[in-house]
Amino acid sequence: MPDTRRGFRFGYSGSAFTSADEVVDTAVRAERAGFDTFTLADLPGALSPLVTLGAVAQATTAIGLAPFVLNTGLWNPATVARELATLDRVSGGRLEVNLGSGIPQPALSGVIPADKDARFDRLQVTIDALAAAFAAPGITPGFTGRPRLLVAGGADRTLRLAAARADGFIIASVPPVPKVQLPPGHLVLPGLAATEEFLGRLRRYAGDRAGQLEVGTGAAVVVTGDARAAAAELAAVHTYLSPEQILASPKILIGTVSEIAGRITDRRTRLGLTYHVLRGPAPEILGEVISEVRQAFQADGSSSSRWSRKVAPS
Repeated sequence: MPDTRRGFRFGYSGSAFTSADEVVDTAVRAERAGFDTFTLADLPGALSPLVTLGAVAQATTAIGLAPFVLNTGLWNPATVARELATLDRVSGGRLEVNLGSGIPQPALSGVIPADKDARFDRLQVTIDALAAAFAAPGITPGFTGRPRLLVAGGADRTLRLAAARADGFIIASVPPVPKVQLPPGHLVLPGLAATEEFLGRLRRYAGDRAGQLEVGTGAAVVVTGDARAAAAELAAVHTYLSPEQILASPKILIGTVSEIAGRITDRRTRLGLTYHVLRGPAPEILGEVISEVRQAFQADGSSSSRWSRKVAPS
């Protein structure tokens, strides 16, 4: 069963395909709107997330900074540990680390390992390199403390890796993944029941650690007064799901501000999903969602949603 006592966290997903100035402005607004983290994807043709988050660090004071997620196939494990430690120090200890093995997009042909086993091995070696740097600086400047580490993925072995070695898991995809070609800007949406079973496996693998794991996901947000009409429109694209299944999918949030807040709290109860990295509307609009969720969360007597970004030594 998911742990429903855990507090919520919210990240804002910035666009790495705009200018650095626009990214910094968005991050400042996300901090003002009450987000816990500001994130950037690690994608070909986009701004480097680590360099750009260094610029964000100079314009913000409290918001956590995280690649979401860092494509370990693109990076040398030892040198990326140095880059991450540098960002941690530049930001005054606000770094959070989210890692994934990467997707073999055409633009990355010949750049990342072509074989999925090799990409998974790179992910494991990167975690090893970070663990070594947490213990002793090596070629890094040293971390200010051990940052929170989350692993993203959709394969069973990634569940096992996160269960054993990470502080949390980020849902990237949920098997069985339909073989569909979607228009640009659309990602495959997992069904609710399949996600529930998937996360159940994560918790079984984690055993006694299950209650310590944070579970998160990225989610597109559509603010509308007619959620069913919006879901029906999306179902014409995501033909493998009905409108009702789209409304229930954990990787999309559709409705009014209050309806979206309700869906977030419902997913905490059913899935134990407490970390949402939101994209789409402006930070100020999504800040209204965050406010509603936190008010409801406090009203039921639960603890604060604010977490330390550093992990206490074991």
